Amino acid sequence: MASPIEFKLFAPYNKGAALIGDFSNWEDIPMQKDKEGFFRVTVDLEDGVYQYKFRVQSKSWFFEPDQWVSDRSLCNQCGW
Repeated sequence: MASPIEFKLFAPYNKGAALIGDFSNWEDIPMQKDKEGFFRVTVDLEDGVYQYKFRVQSKSWFFEPDQWVSDRSLCNQCGW
C-alpha cells in the first residue's frame, strides 16, 4: 500500500524547485514554496528504495538568470 511521503528542500533564495526520481521516470514534479523558504511536495510511494534529486531554479551569479540546475549540471558547469 502506498503512503504519502513529504519531500522538502530549504532554498529561500531560489525561484523554483522540482523533485525528480525513478518513481516519476525522472520527470519533474513541481514543488510549492512556503513563506519560510521551504519547497515541499508530497508523493504517494510504495515501500521500497528510490533514487531522487532536486532541481532548483538558480539565482547564482555563475549561471544564466533563473537557470534550472541539479547536481549533474553543477558538476558539468564546474568541470568536475
